[in-house]
Formats: sequence, C-alpha cells, structure tokens
Amino acid sequence: MYFQNQDSQSSYRQTPENSSLSPNSKNSTPHVLQLAKKVGNKAMIHLLQKQKNNQPVIQGKFKGIEPTDYTTDEYDNDPDNEGQFTAVRADKGLPTFFGVLKDTYGEDNVNKRFFSKTVELGDTCDRPHSVSAIVKKGTSRKDRKGDSFVSAIGNLGTEERLIRDGKNDAAKTAYDGGHLVGYQIVRGIEANQAWNIAPQDVKNNEHSYNNTIEKMLRGAGKGTEYVYNVEVKYDQWNFSVDQEQLVKLGALKQVDSTKPWEIQLPVRIPFKWDAKADMTKTDKKNWKFSSPTKGESSFEQFSQTMDEGNLDFTRKSHTARFNLAFSDKDGNEELYDIDSNNFDAKKVKGIRYSMHQSLPTDFLKNQNPVDWMGNEANKIAHFGEVTKGKASSTNILEIMSAKLKRNKILIDEIEEIDDVKKPEKMRFIPEGISHLDERDEKKCVFIYQLDKNKIRNEYMALKKIEADYYPFFDVQQEEEERFEKEKDDFDTIANEFATWMEELDKKEEDEIESIQQKMAQYSKILEGQTLTLTRIKNHRIGRNLYQETVEEIYPQYKEKISRSLQVLRSITGYDSDIEYHDSKNKTNMNGKRTLEAKEDKRKKRKDDKEQQEEYKKMIEVATGKYKRKSVEDYLNKK
Repeated sequence: MYFQNQDSQSSYRQTPENSSLSPNSKNSTPHVLQLAKKVGNKAMIHLLQKQKNNQPVIQGKFKGIEPTDYTTDEYDNDPDNEGQFTAVRADKGLPTFFGVLKDTYGEDNVNKRFFSKTVELGDTCDRPHSVSAIVKKGTSRKDRKGDSFVSAIGNLGTEERLIRDGKNDAAKTAYDGGHLVGYQIVRGIEANQAWNIAPQDVKNNEHSYNNTIEKMLRGAGKGTEYVYNVEVKYDQWNFSVDQEQLVKLGALKQVDSTKPWEIQLPVRIPFKWDAKADMTKTDKKNWKFSSPTKGESSFEQFSQTMDEGNLDFTRKSHTARFNLAFSDKDGNEELYDIDSNNFDAKKVKGIRYSMHQSLPTDFLKNQNPVDWMGNEANKIAHFGEVTKGKASSTNILEIMSAKLKRNKILIDEIEEIDDVKKPEKMRFIPEGISHLDERDEKKCVFIYQLDKNKIRNEYMALKKIEADYYPFFDVQQEEEERFEKEKDDFDTIANEFATWMEELDKKEEDEIESIQQKMAQYSKILEGQTLTLTRIKNHRIGRNLYQETVEEIYPQYKEKISRSLQVLRSITGYDSDIEYHDSKNKTNMNGKRTLEAKEDKRKKRKDDKEQQEEYKKMIEVATGKYKRKSVEDYLNKK
C-alpha cells in the first residue's frame, strides 16, 4: 500500500523480536525456547483463550476514586488554538504519593526532600485515561513553553520506580511528563493539564513519539482536519509498599507502629500508550500528513511484533517498544516499514501509534513486618485493590520465552568475563606528608611541586575509579555464590517450562489455569533475576575496568609524587615515604648509588647563594599560597 520492500537492512533494525541480543545468542538459546516454538500454536491459542476468559473486572478504585468523564466546562479550550479538546477521561483528584503518606503517617514523619521534584503538584494530581481532540492545521508558530508542572508529573514516574524497585544502578529507566495530546498539536498551554500528562519513557517521549506520529501531525498541510484520540492503560491500579521500604529509601523518617505497616499507593506509570489520528474527510486531495523523521534515534525502540517479553529496563533501547501503522482512504491499515525508501505520505489518511513501557517489579516487598510492633488488625491500610496483569497484551508463554532467552544470554556473558582479584587500595598522599601540620612550610613546598607537576588529572581519574568501582570488590565473593544460585534457579525454571510446554495440550482447563498462575510467578522471579544478573555483570566489568585504569595511570601518579618529594628533599632535607622513592635510588651492582652524581650537584647548588635565594622565594610563594590548605584539599580543588 505505502511501501516496496528493500533488501537493505538498517543498523537499528536489529531487535530481539527478529534478531539475537548478542553475538553469541544464536548458539546459547536454551532448548526450552526451541521446544516452545515447536509445540506453540495449539497450546498457545488454548492458553491465550483461557487468559482472555479470566481477565479480571477492573474496578480502579483508590479511596473511592473512579475514572471520570469530564464535562466540557471542566477542561479549557482556547478558540484561537488549532486543536480543541472534545473528551477527557481521568481519575480526578487522585492523591500523589506525598499526599497519601502525609495523610497516613503524618506530615512530620514524611521526608519532604524525597518528594522535592513533585512537591508543586501538592496532595492530588489527576491520572489520565483518555483524551480526544479535533485539530484543524493552521499556520500557528506558537512554540512550546517549558513548564515545571509537566516535569513534576514525569517525576511521579521516577518516584514510583524508586519506591517499588529501590535504588538500582542497572536500571536505565527515566521519565518525562508526556502529553497524551501534544502541546504543539493543540498549539496552546491548555494542553498542560494533569489529565493530559502521564509519566512517559524519556527516550520514547523525546525521540520515538516526537519523531513519528507527532512529527507527522505537526507537519500536516494547512487546512488538514483530523480527530485525535489517545488512551493510556495501566497494568494495575495500585501497588503495595511497607514502612520499612519507605524508611530505607528515605521517604519516611522512621517506622511508626501506631500506623499501618503496609499501604497501597496509586500507580502513575502507564503500561500502554495508544494514539490514533484520522482525517475527518478522506477525499480531500490537499489534506496531508507529514512523514516521520528517519534515523536511529527515532526508531531504535521500534518493534514490529510489540512483544512485551522483550521490554528490558536495563537497556535504553528496550525500556519502551512501539510500532506505527497507517491507513488509506478505504481504511486499510499497514504497519510502517522502516526499511522501505518508497513511503508516500500523500496516501496516509490515518495514523496509529502503539507503545508499551517497562514496569517496576516490586521486588523489595517484605514478607513480614520489620521493626513494627503494631496491632495486627491494623497491619494493612485498605485503600485499593492490587492486581497485576490487567493491561497485558501478550500471552504468558511468549513473555516467559523472551525472559528465559534474555537471562540465558546474561549468564553466558557473565561467564565470558574473567574476574580479577581484589588489589590493595591506592595511597594518594605519602604518610610522612599527611602527618605534617597545615602551616608547615614543607607541606606547602610539596603542594607547590604537585601543582607544578600537574598531578590533578591523574588524581581525579584515580579517585573517581576508586569511588565508582573499588566497592565492587567487597561483594565479589558474595556475588560468585549468588551467581551459582541464579544459574541453578534458571535451570529449574527452564526445565519446568519445557515440561509444561510438552504436556500443555494434554492438560485440563483447571490445570492450565494453575500453570498460567505459576508461570506468572516465575515471570516475576525471572524479572528479579535479570536485575541480579545485570548487577553481577556490571560489577565484573567494573572490577576489570578498575584494574586496567590503575595499571595505566597509577604509575604516572606515583612518578609525579616521587619527583615532588625529591625536590622537597633537595630544598628542606625532609625525607618522606620510602614507598615513593624511585627504583633508581637503590644500590647498583658496584655498590654505588646511581644518583650519587646528582646528589653531589644538588649539594653544590644548595651551597650556591643564588640558588638559596631562589629556594627562599619558592618557599615564600608556596607558604603564602598553601599555608592553610591540606594536600587533600588541594587535590580535591577545595
């Protein structure tokens, strides 16, 4: 309809849905995944049908709040804007995390600094479900204005991820405040309403969404009129969290046994994002949409199959996945082909954009209360239902298969990385120097020489590598044991999955339902395992990087320290650490010191009056400049 297939392949075309995740993944695909493909169709259809029949009814309540259809007087429209809102559905006045915790645990026990980036939202903020608008493209050149309110809603997503998953260096997820109907589509600040903004994956918002459907709508021909409907779906309405988690993260100051141990908070991160734009008339030849922006940044998250099993919060290219489809004047729809060079925007009368983004895993939840001695009857604050999987678009077999493949690749990658032994910590300041008083002229002369030798670059590089990676050696033994356990757990799940796949066609409906529930549990275990394996992999890489950097830079650093100490000895006679003495100072085979000649020259210079004056001036300058500064302060630019 719009494309002619090309033989060429774009670099960003490599996706887990149709290619391997790593150079070795083809050979490392577990037997269970091959088996899943063999038995797939009948068993998968059976399980998927059962899954659809068992979808729970979504209540969506949080403290009595339900999705509301707004009346026209509840949202603003500027008649001068190109777009006019026609329908809004949202959870009106939904409490923010700060609002719930303040109301439940008291304002004095809530750490406001934790919520500093969302504080302007106050205690409540609408949660959007769907927004519709009608747009007639004009010639407006209104530029989008920055609004901290929009950023604050994006930060609700960051807060949710942190509360549910804790601090995790492996996670690459971050959120913008994403407009359902874009500011530059409406061409007015009326788009900056809470019911029109939700936390959206940063890369998806700034590149994928912005450079595809929104680019096509922003660049539509003058006079083009279209209806625009955007809907977001949530995989669950609420999530549970306990006081110990909140205290550990810094959201609460202390555990309070007079308040509920466990509480529900309203989800803010949507799982699915569907946008559809259709021209109001398909026979208008002068009406047209623009073309999407080509390039890797626009389509790195592109996915033909929208396989949610390949969502991966540890890789920016997979923190969200999207696809794009176009319809012609007869309503025939076709997926966008990013490899085609023959796209014809003139034939496009409708655009559909579908996206889903990775979600938190709730892996921090405690089984039993910690440091809480409250009444068992008041253990849980019942603010809302907590049920996952309401917006799932892929059956559990596909999700399990993708997660098993991902974790098998991580295991193989870890085993290919040779670990290194824990080294001695580096000494940055000679012990004899560190004991000197700050006003001591010897210390001042030493710093003066360090500055002359331009030592800071090496120091900063070594200090950073030590701060970033040396702690990884402290968990090395623990991680080796954990890695072996994770491999055993993986094998157990993979083998059980293979058995299920072989026997699925023979199972009764109640047995299939039981298997489905168990797969959902294993899926969550595999998600947590991905976190652990990614952390182990990153730590092994970090330890290797530490060793390589130290071997390259530390000798240069020690040489500059040694040169500074030699000058200090020649001027003041003060002899510091043997550790930094150059090997040339050692006795040679003839029993003579190789630096003997140089020492003789230094003595002669020292006796020279002119040289003495020069040294005196140097000491005066050094003392005046560094008298009240320690060596550590100098190195750290304090």
